[in-house]
Order: sequence, then C-alpha cells, then structure tokens
Amino acid sequence: MRIATWNVNSITARLPRLLAWLESTGTDVLCLQEAKIAEEQFPFEQLREAGYEAAVHATGRWNGVAVISRVGLEDVVKGLAGDPGYDGAP
Repeated sequence: MRIATWNVNSITARLPRLLAWLESTGTDVLCLQEAKIAEEQFPFEQLREAGYEAAVHATGRWNGVAVISRVGLEDVVKGLAGDPGYDGAP
C-alpha cells in the first residue's frame, strides 16, 4: 500500500497537478494539509471520477485537512472530543 502526505497549500490551485500525480504514482491513500477550501467546495466529484473517495475537515480559506483514499474509508470522525466541530460519531 502506498501512503503519502502533501501540504497542498490550496487544493483548488493544485487540483490538476494533484490528479495527475495520483495517477502517475499509484498512491492508495493521500493525507492533505492546508486544503484551504470549504467542505462544500471540495472537489469530491473529480476525485470520485479518478477512483478516490475523501474525508474532509475544513472551514474555508484557512487550514483544512483531507484524507483521500482509493481503498475505502470507514469510521470517519471529525474533530477531537471537546473541540468545536466534533461530531462524535463514525
């Protein structure tokens, strides 16, 4: 299994490069930092078309993380207990 991490510094600005990189490297799981995008604007469809699904925790133009996987995602919980945005359920 290939697992990678990337401080993407805006997934919107890097999406074409990210999709090409995923295809060329055969990465199974990619962890992104600094996605800098609101969850409702995240490119879920483009990633689905490339064979990936994603779990995202982001608020907009600052910060934001994502896990992109072509091997499936289970038990996704956003946040940490006691922190704002914690949903507490898989």
